[in-house]
Amino acid sequence: MVLTNLFYIIMGVFDALAILMFPLALYMLPIRENRYKIILFAVVISLVSFLMRIILNIPKLDLPLQFALFSIFFRVGLKIKLHLSAFILGVAISAYATIQMAIFYVYNFFDIMQLNVLKENATLQVFLLQGTSILVIYLIAALLKLYVTGFSFIVAPPHDFIWREDYNTEENKLVLISTMFSMVTISLGVILLYYLNPLAILLVSIFTFGLSYIFSRRSDEEDARKAIEAYRERIKKG
Repeated sequence: MVLTNLFYIIMGVFDALAILMFPLALYMLPIRENRYKIILFAVVISLVSFLMRIILNIPKLDLPLQFALFSIFFRVGLKIKLHLSAFILGVAISAYATIQMAIFYVYNFFDIMQLNVLKENATLQVFLLQGTSILVIYLIAALLKLYVTGFSFIVAPPHDFIWREDYNTEENKLVLISTMFSMVTISLGVILLYYLNPLAILLVSIFTFGLSYIFSRRSDEEDARKAIEAYRERIKKG
């Protein structure tokens, strides 16, 4: 039992690191500079998850609580504006859920994993599903960093919190809409897990991640358009 709990906590640390590193890599934000903060927070979030799922036996509250804590960490620990923190975290969770459900179906097809694994916390099948998902996320994050690709419309932190944010810009509207869908996805995910409906989770997660991806591309294109216009204005004045 002690070894199982210890392994749960260790896997939880790697799980949290995956959720942290994927969006930072996707949005080309610094990882190495914040590595100690990231590792420390991953340990904390794993212990919180252990408390919620194993000790208190209230797994339904684990994911919403984690979303709140991750958002606070991005805001306070990494100095990223709150609405952007919630946005990139929503992207990470929807991407992770998509990958995890897809992997589940692969294992299920080969009769390695059954539906009940989605309601379990610390079994061999859970660790297999979780471990495979983590490795895939790490691989994607590593490739994004290796080829220096991703979205760049989010300015590298620390962000300026002195000036009041204008939420009426197109970029911020897209971010807020995507964040809203991500929060709905998380809420639905908790309900759908309870009813053991992985297909619905997969479809909802794909939709949310796809929406975030489209919005991110539009924001990048808008930034590029603004940069070109500013350059043309400088040429005219010159």
